[in-house]
Amino acid sequence: MEWLGFFLLCICPALLAGQSSLRRCYTCRSRGELGDCRDPFVPPEPLTPGLPVPAHTASIHELPCSSGWCMKILDGLDKNRVDDFDIATERSCMQRGPSDGSERCAYVKYNHREVYMCFCRGDLCNSSSLVHPTFTILVTTLLVTLLWL
Repeated sequence: MEWLGFFLLCICPALLAGQSSLRRCYTCRSRGELGDCRDPFVPPEPLTPGLPVPAHTASIHELPCSSGWCMKILDGLDKNRVDDFDIATERSCMQRGPSDGSERCAYVKYNHREVYMCFCRGDLCNSSSLVHPTFTILVTTLLVTLLWL
């Protein structure tokens, strides 16, 4: 039981602090089948330290996000249609998170249009096609389970 106390006092805060210090979102926009931003999303290769940064050739950027909330918007997605040829996909940082603080995907009104929007909290979390639970929720669940045993 002593190791559990050590884990809770020393290791968990370090893990949580490491998770919260990085707040970046993928930023890109593309339309149609061949766009770089659409799903399945392929993140850009990480830059090698010491090498010069390439010119403005990349269409996908990893930008800092002060709110920590990222979003993905599918514009042109029709609830009643299967064809996804003309869907615009946009990934970016949200100015502020949702008022209830929960990650989710839903149809919303955005710029006077109905779009499918997903928002998530975490470093580069808007890379996937689904919203995944954050690291903090997973650690909390693990700790509650360990304490329950």
